[in-house]
Parts: sequence; C-alpha cells; structure tokens
Amino acid sequence: MTLAAPRLLLDIGNSRLKWAWQAAEGSGECGVVVHGGDPAAALPSFAPVQPTEVWIAHVTGNDSEARLGAAVRDRFGRAPRFARSAANWRGLRNRYEEPGRLGVDRWLVMVAAWSEQRVATCIVDAGTALTVDGFDADGRHLGGIIGAGLLTQQRAVLGHTRFATRERGPQYHDGFGTDTETCVSQGAMLACLGAVDRALAATGTAARRLITGGDAAVLLPHLAGDWEHRPDLVLDGLRVLADDR
Repeated sequence: MTLAAPRLLLDIGNSRLKWAWQAAEGSGECGVVVHGGDPAAALPSFAPVQPTEVWIAHVTGNDSEARLGAAVRDRFGRAPRFARSAANWRGLRNRYEEPGRLGVDRWLVMVAAWSEQRVATCIVDAGTALTVDGFDADGRHLGGIIGAGLLTQQRAVLGHTRFATRERGPQYHDGFGTDTETCVSQGAMLACLGAVDRALAATGTAARRLITGGDAAVLLPHLAGDWEHRPDLVLDGLRVLADDR
C-alpha cells in the first residue's frame, strides 16, 4: 500500500518501548526508550510529527492497553490499531489451541520470518523473558518455550537467597564462575544457552536461526552455529501485518 504520511509502529515490551516510522519509501527513523512500567507516558518523548496510522504490539496487559489507546488518541487524535495473534497468516499456522493466548510479540517475529523465507526457522527473543519458537517449512508452528531472561534469572536467585555479593556488572563467558557473583551470572548465561540449544534441537538443527531482544547481543557470541541478529524483528512483523491488512 502507499502511505500518504508516516505510519508509527510501536513494539512495547516489559521494560522497553521500540518505535519506528514507516513512510511510502520504506522504514524511517527508529529508536528505543525505557518506559519504566508506563509506556503511555513515554509517547510524547519521541513522536514529534503526526502519523497517518499508529500500530501497536504490546505484552503489558489489558489495563495498559486501555491507557495506551487513550494516550494515542490524546496525542495524535486517532485510535491506534493493536496487533493480535491469529490462528494463521498466509500459511503460517499457530499451534496454540487458543491462538489469541500466544504472545503477540512471539507471533509477530514468526510472521516476519515467514514473510521473508518459507523454511524451517527457530526464533529466540532474549529480553526480560527468554522465548523460543519454531516452525517447519510447511508453516506449522511447533510450539515454543518461555523462561526467565538473563537478568531476570540473576535477580530471582539473589532475591531469594542470602548470598553475600558485591555490586559489579556481569562479565559473561562460556565456562564456570570463580566467585559468587560470576557463579550467579554464569548460571543464568548457561541456563539461557542450554534452553536455546534444546529448543533448536526440537526445531531441527538445519533450521534458519534468528535472535532478537535486548540481550541478544550478549547471548549471540556464545551460541553455536549461524545465528542472525535481528533487533527489530517484532517491528518487522508489525509492519508486515499493517501492510497486509
């Protein structure tokens, strides 16, 4: 379709809000802000022009969606369109018995990947949560996993134990830790890597491999095989759905 004015795409996760402008000639300016649990309040900080449409993908719940809808109407004078997970999209078939319960971020990364190549694919989204989804070359969603992300795991361990630790940034590698701090960070790192490896095996080791999310760049050097880093994969899927409506 031809856009008369820019379309604003919003990908709202548990901690960050990613945005991109899409115009007739393709993708435009994009960026990311930390929303601090209130994505609606972050809208005025990065949207200086009037969009022709606003499309939103979010995982922040019904109450947050209501606030987002009101904020977009107040800010831009138009109601946003919210992306939803569906039973199928152009041959890609959702495995969930209740398709709408699949997180829309997980659905959109699969839509983006399927729109590019109709081959077996394993997709990792490494953020607050670690998710992995796979589909085969026939578009059959094989299912997925949801686990705690890299930092979420460390906070859970430290929040429920009495380990004496020191404040310092984690330094990840492929082996064991040699003090309490690195043992905790390496426990989280190896747990994430192991989950990804098992999920890839369930998809098929010959599958195309994509990784996105805030911790993708941290995990990527430690993953075996040819993984493609796609930091805007949710936005790519949102754009595909918006263009296809």
